[in-house]
Amino acid sequence: MSEYSVDTKKTDLTRNDSKPTGEASLRVEGVSKSFRHVDALTDVSLELNRGEVVGLVGENGAGKSTLLNILTGVLQSDAGKIYRDGTAVEFNGPQEAASYGVSLVHQEQDVITYFRGYENLFLGRERESIGILKKGEMSKRAQAFVDDLGIHIDVDKFVKNYSFNERQMLEIAKAFHVSSKAENPIILLDEPTAGLEEDGRELLFNLVNDLREEATFVFVSHELDEVLEITDRIYVLKDGEMVDEYVTTDATTDKLQRSMVGRETSTEYYRVPEQRHESTLGDSVLEVNDIQAEEELGPISFSVQRGEIFGIVGVEGSGKERLGRVLAGATPATDGTLTVNGTNVKPKSPTEMVDTGVGYIPKDRKSEGLLLYQSVLKNTSLAMVRTMHGRLPFLDTDAESSVTEEMIEDLNIKTPGPNALVHGLSGGNQQKVVIARWLAHETPILVMDNVTRGIDVGAKEEVYRLCRELTDNGISIVLIGDELPEVIGLSNRIAVMEDGSFAGEPIDASPDAKPTEEKLIELMV
Repeated sequence: MSEYSVDTKKTDLTRNDSKPTGEASLRVEGVSKSFRHVDALTDVSLELNRGEVVGLVGENGAGKSTLLNILTGVLQSDAGKIYRDGTAVEFNGPQEAASYGVSLVHQEQDVITYFRGYENLFLGRERESIGILKKGEMSKRAQAFVDDLGIHIDVDKFVKNYSFNERQMLEIAKAFHVSSKAENPIILLDEPTAGLEEDGRELLFNLVNDLREEATFVFVSHELDEVLEITDRIYVLKDGEMVDEYVTTDATTDKLQRSMVGRETSTEYYRVPEQRHESTLGDSVLEVNDIQAEEELGPISFSVQRGEIFGIVGVEGSGKERLGRVLAGATPATDGTLTVNGTNVKPKSPTEMVDTGVGYIPKDRKSEGLLLYQSVLKNTSLAMVRTMHGRLPFLDTDAESSVTEEMIEDLNIKTPGPNALVHGLSGGNQQKVVIARWLAHETPILVMDNVTRGIDVGAKEEVYRLCRELTDNGISIVLIGDELPEVIGLSNRIAVMEDGSFAGEPIDASPDAKPTEEKLIELMV
């Protein structure tokens, strides 16, 4: 490995700045794929060299998922070739791809939480004798395997007791395990930092850096700053075509954004000029009074004004996610009260908070925010079905359809229609459906936890635009986030959480007085 160090806040990375010579570890030539006469990929070529971390970026719908599915044998291409160490190969399924050392770490964690760590690692490859599982041997081998990778997890624990970071490390260990028979495996990381907080990202990046001599990585992410931090080269997909390739040291966020969207992105990405000034905010609509949740949170007190975006940041374990769940009623408060538009309430359930006027957009939209295999219509009307009826106690289906169609138009949700399943929408459009649910219900206060997690640059811009429109209409937002630039750019005030409480008074983030990331980090750590 050549020597390269990046001056980051916490992470010391090693990078190959020059393209290695010799045969590529994996080479893709002229791959194309169509679905019902729609071109998903057109003549796509790329190569991965031993020891590299190669970035792959593009908007939702650019073809990234299709390419990953072809590389792992989930899909077969209509044209083109794949070469492994110079030899043409065909992957007729994930197991065959894994036999050549190509495996995927999924964006949405693909672990079985009620299995132990070693059981997940050996799933489908269990060791047994005359039908009896060799649990002790699997546990011992699994622990040795993760230890050799430098992954610090207890494989005998049930995965449900793992932290989010530990589950992601287990995902990476699984990818290596299924590819362990191949020399220099190709590990495809699909949005690996989604849901990870600062220390989790540092752990992941350090692990990737440490494993460069053993594997080659493809890093797929919407977080362009992370792509620039960890990769050696970057490919850009747009509308199914490979439109650009950069040596990372020659790339910038602006260059990547222009390649991805085919236009200049707004110089005011977070629409700061449209932010409401303190003098234009309304009265207090949310008063939090000494809220606690067992011994892990509080007491915390703060208020939010009408039309304000109140940001909350903190490292993993600081309590910010738990605070959001308490405000939404998803986690019961053990002490303290909320005052919502003059009504005192002690949050005990989401239904109670919805009735009071608080909506919740959770961090994991797929498992907690959406009914994936229900329609856009059902998801949009979910919060108001108890009140959407006429003279008889039956659902007013005409009103349900009307409000859904209105939300699709107002939020520009790209869907075949109201009855299309949410599962088939892009991440950005899925998130719009979650937001549409609360707008349809005319909810005055929204608690948003990482609202742009896992969506692309263009979709993020639309969410930021929508946030500004919501506050212009008097809706208040509690914005919980891991991405400091996003929280700084959008918020009127920002509270930093540490050990379950606020680290001092909320910080002013008015348009002409935005705090720096460094100032927030000093309070976070």
